[in-house]
Amino acid sequence: MDAEARSRLGARRVPPVRRDSVARVARTRAKRRPAIEAEPLGPEPGPTFAEELERQGLVEATVQRTRAVIAHSNAAAVEHARVNLKVISCLDCRAPKGCCWLVTGAYLHEGVAIAARLIDEGRDTPELRQALGTAAHEMETSDTMSYRRPCVFLGPDDRCTVYEDRPSVCGAHLVTSPAMACSDSTATTVSALVGTLHTETPRQVAEQFRASLSLPPLDIPYRGALPRMVLLCLEAWHRRDHLRSLAGRVRPAVHRYRWAIR
Repeated sequence: MDAEARSRLGARRVPPVRRDSVARVARTRAKRRPAIEAEPLGPEPGPTFAEELERQGLVEATVQRTRAVIAHSNAAAVEHARVNLKVISCLDCRAPKGCCWLVTGAYLHEGVAIAARLIDEGRDTPELRQALGTAAHEMETSDTMSYRRPCVFLGPDDRCTVYEDRPSVCGAHLVTSPAMACSDSTATTVSALVGTLHTETPRQVAEQFRASLSLPPLDIPYRGALPRMVLLCLEAWHRRDHLRSLAGRVRPAVHRYRWAIR
């Protein structure tokens, strides 16, 4: 029974009372109820996520660091391949992008770079956010062996639409096996080259990025499924409570991703 129905029922069962009596009873009941602290209305003090990123120059700084990681990792891989008389297939790949159909992780600062690009190019739409959310859920609830879904940023021409701002794992994960093997489900061997620079340096950048924004430290890096991290950044972009929003939502995203790649 809703409040309106109870009110009508009560009006039939009890005699009318004076308005001053009703007000007195309401005041008495209000004093007995425990106080509840409501959320402050309106924007919280301080800059938005986008304003804070711009103030510190963090987008450009992290983009340059990620590009440097990819460039240095690729140079080391090329030298390794030369010494071992191998050829890196990725540098001039024209095959279907099987590597873009895998579970892919990204650090928060890498998600920021992609989010900034999407906003600048007018690509931050409700449809894109829905696609990111769907892809993130699939990635977080599937194991790495069974997940097969094209990346949200893979264009119709089978090319990356955020290539210059792609995460370090996308740029530094190279293979010396034939390019076609990456998209061939019957291929028995894919020879990957992954250096320590790709794994260690982004983690250091992630910690510096976290500290710069005064985000609370976690027991693990701020790293989750690529579509999830981009989506979280887009959703926090114009919020003044971005610290609370990101801190509360990144932790479960990180743990869901860790479950997927366990």
